[in-house]
Parts: sequence; structure tokens; C-alpha cells
Amino acid sequence: MDKIAKYRQVIEDILRQRATTKLANLRGADPHLIIDKEKDEFILLWAGWTGDHYKHGIMFHLQIKNNKIWVHEDRTDFDIAGRLVDAGIPKSDIVLGFVEPLVRETEGFAMA
Repeated sequence: MDKIAKYRQVIEDILRQRATTKLANLRGADPHLIIDKEKDEFILLWAGWTGDHYKHGIMFHLQIKNNKIWVHEDRTDFDIAGRLVDAGIPKSDIVLGFVEPLVRETEGFAMA
């Protein structure tokens, strides 16, 4: 399996597993995993009614571009970048897009 195919599979596996986790603060909301294979974008969002409030929000947004995994959004304490590393993705191939560029390197992740 080539590198990009592996990255796609790892991202999809992690997000599918996370989508099956029930979230206490989002009871009644359903997970929606969106995968755009042409643009190599992966989004996990939750939408639905929790009591008398409608909830809709992106938990994770990842993209493969320039042979690296860009984490554009991680609104959780799940630490998706850490899960990617645990799955064998080198930090040098993970860009924390939501982190200021000057700070990325100090975290040990790719600059871009």
C-alpha cells in the first residue's frame, strides 16, 4: 500500500471509530462522516436535537495535501494528531493547520 493510500485508510478508520462513540453532551445528535475522495478531505460532524436545542458542529476536518495530513479542525480532547502518530504516521507528515505556524515546529509536527 502506498503512503497516501495508507494515510486515507488510517484517517477513515479513526474517524469511523470515533463516529461510533456516544457523546454525553450530544445525546440525540447523530454523527455524519463526510469523505471527499477527489479532494482527500475528511469531516466528522454531529447534527441533531439534544433536548430542546439543535446541535450542529464539526468535530474533525482533515485533508491530505502535498503528501501530508493537514488537521484543520479538532474540537475535542480526543487528540486526533496523537492518534495518527499512534497509527504509524510520522509527525513530520502531520500539519496542525489550526496551530499558528511558528508554534507547529515546537510541537514536533510539520510546518507545512
